[in-house]
Amino acid sequence: MRDDLHHSVQALLRHPGHALLSLLTLSCGLGFAIFAAGIYFSFTAGDLPFPEPERLVAVEASRDGERSQAKSVHYLDLLEYQRQTPSLEALLPLQTDTVTLGGQRQYPANFAAARVSAGIWPWLGEAARPELGRGLLPGDSEPGAAPVAVIGADLWRRFLGADPAIVGSRLKINGVDTEIVGVLPGRLRFPMTQELWLPFQPPAGTLSRGEGYSMGTPQHVMALGRLRPGASREQAGAELQQVAQNLAAQFPANNRRVGALALPYAAWGLPDVDMILLGLAGAAALLLALVCINTANLLLARANERRQELAVRAALGAPRGRLVMQMLTETWLLCLAAAGLGLFFSAWALEATQQAVMATADGRLPFWIHFTMRPQAVLVGLGVSLLTALATGLLPAWRASAVDLNSVLRDGRGSQGRASSRFARGLVWVQIALSSLLLLASGLQTYTVHQRLNAGTGARMEGVLTARLTLRTAEYQGSGEAVQAARAALWNRLQARLDEAAASAQARVALSTSLPGGGMIDTDEILPEGMTVQDGQYPEGGNYRINAGFFDAMEVKLLAGREFGPQDRADSLKVAVINQNFAQQHWPGQDPLGKRFAIVEGQTQKRIGPWITVVGVIPHVLQGIGRERGLRAANFYLPISQATPGAPADMGIALVGVPDHAASRELLARAVAQADPALALEQVFSAEERQRIAHGGEDVAAAMYLILGLLTLGLASSGIYGVTSRAVQLRGQEIGVRRAVGASDGQLMRMLLGQALSLLALALPLGLTGGALALSGGLGSSLPLGLGVLLVGTLISSLVLFSTWLPARRALRQSPTAALNSP
Repeated sequence: MRDDLHHSVQALLRHPGHALLSLLTLSCGLGFAIFAAGIYFSFTAGDLPFPEPERLVAVEASRDGERSQAKSVHYLDLLEYQRQTPSLEALLPLQTDTVTLGGQRQYPANFAAARVSAGIWPWLGEAARPELGRGLLPGDSEPGAAPVAVIGADLWRRFLGADPAIVGSRLKINGVDTEIVGVLPGRLRFPMTQELWLPFQPPAGTLSRGEGYSMGTPQHVMALGRLRPGASREQAGAELQQVAQNLAAQFPANNRRVGALALPYAAWGLPDVDMILLGLAGAAALLLALVCINTANLLLARANERRQELAVRAALGAPRGRLVMQMLTETWLLCLAAAGLGLFFSAWALEATQQAVMATADGRLPFWIHFTMRPQAVLVGLGVSLLTALATGLLPAWRASAVDLNSVLRDGRGSQGRASSRFARGLVWVQIALSSLLLLASGLQTYTVHQRLNAGTGARMEGVLTARLTLRTAEYQGSGEAVQAARAALWNRLQARLDEAAASAQARVALSTSLPGGGMIDTDEILPEGMTVQDGQYPEGGNYRINAGFFDAMEVKLLAGREFGPQDRADSLKVAVINQNFAQQHWPGQDPLGKRFAIVEGQTQKRIGPWITVVGVIPHVLQGIGRERGLRAANFYLPISQATPGAPADMGIALVGVPDHAASRELLARAVAQADPALALEQVFSAEERQRIAHGGEDVAAAMYLILGLLTLGLASSGIYGVTSRAVQLRGQEIGVRRAVGASDGQLMRMLLGQALSLLALALPLGLTGGALALSGGLGSSLPLGLGVLLVGTLISSLVLFSTWLPARRALRQSPTAALNSP
């Protein structure tokens, strides 16, 4: 074995160019495979600092068998699950929220918080041991208990200046005077991103499942369970599902479509990432296949050059198995070196991914997810490198060791020319198909994400500072007349203060329940006047509340009519501005000004609200993040002053004409503090940054697609040239024979190019079809797909024809005698 290793190293060093090219080719595929494995294990393994994390089970409700959301279990259903799931040691509720924390020396700020049952804390072990004070106790949740809270060490240092007397001090949380009783370690962000914890309180009021299948209401909670020793998550899931089926039979109007899922903690609150991981694994597998083809071709060429050496060794008594093992050892050395190189670059890529995701996730990434190199990914890399060595080296080694001893020793050639040519043509066919598939898929995904991130919204995005204000104090909670009056008064005060701040900065103010380029797509059922509705199927329209002067501030030009002004009061004619889609869908070919529609109120007992008159029409403005859906949406805008049934509880704020710097943020914060000092702004970003964050790190995905595309392009260019030119070179003797019997150079060139075109005709459509199917439904338009097919088809065809023409031209320059004697 030592001799084989020594001989393999010497053989590689004798041909450093071949070894370096093989090493770089293999490191591309193995590096991307290790990177994909690192992403997978970062999601599935995580860094949970809890004892026995595998015993923690997150319970979510499903709808029609599909996952819904973390806060999906109705409290009444939870009580049944607690009683009828013996596999669980306990099943406890909690809630996540955002709270406004009053500062001691600065403006209030918003923090992610959780309302946690006291029984959960022992499950978290040392990770939840307080650095100062105590944790939450069962008595803190009792009715009438004094309000208390526990904060994270990062919040304590960042917002409260690491005040050593913080334990026992009192701060305002959502306007309520609350005692801080403890500080927990900074790394803990239980359950996901939270850094402030309050005692859990059961939902207030009369508990009722209500009607329909709503989730995420105040009566829905998150649920965390702990398995009994020896019990499995699958067993608990089956028990929960049985209880859900019983509830569905007992309450069909509410629970007929509702099931229950038992998930590992690491999957809690995360969307299904299976398709993302599957796509990443598929891309890695295809890229690795491309690498294997390229490397196998290089090894075949190298083996062809070593036929005399192998024949001599065979003549001296070396068995065929020893020759095969010798050549496989060289391949294994190359793959292990490439795996080491790929491991280095994939670790760097994972760290870069972590930094990029943290910059775009806006604090939404669960605390246990860190994109870093893990032992499992290293083991995957080692295994894949060994498999790659077998895939790339076994066939070339086997074919090269099958030497025709007499013919090789006589004239330097073996008898494998025809079989080698057929095999080379097969490599060309597979190379074309895989290259076209990967190039089309990666190129169009890069284009699609880039277009989504850089597309305009129809409103001004440059030089716009945005923020969101949510009313969390008690005086703004509820639906009574006093609450609605308090909200309306607040928005009026805030508008006045913002106008003053904007005037001092020569800026303008825009308020909306959802600003363009991000946020939610808010819809309501509507009834255009004169429309007949069948079976209660009303059309939907996007409903957005805005201030007077919103369109002028956001530089949206009116196509017809006017925008809102001071005359549009609560007691005046109800008015709306609509977009072009709304007008074309409901009044095609008509003047929409003066037309009326109503909002349909209620879910089960539907009723028609007041009639609203259209006074203006605007071009389409993109709302929300679902670009294709957003482009088709029929939106209407109502004045905040006429909000029905009441003033909104949160609002997006845009200060137009100022950069995102500290002075501009101070203007916004001061205006809010003057309107109500207990409230705090959140999500303060420039409009462009807000749009980027709203797309959830798609720029990271775009970078990954781009890297995959560049790797594919490089491998495809070198690989197609390598396998195609080698296929032509293997036909050198055939070309010499044909020339010797009278074939002209033009005839031979046409023959070779025609055969290359026949390979293209078979392989290229297969690869392009595979790429198109992989992207089906994800582009929203057939135009990018058509252009992508055309560009990739042209590129691959040009590569194949050039790779055929150049070696054919060289072969035709040789004399027939030299060609006949070529290896």
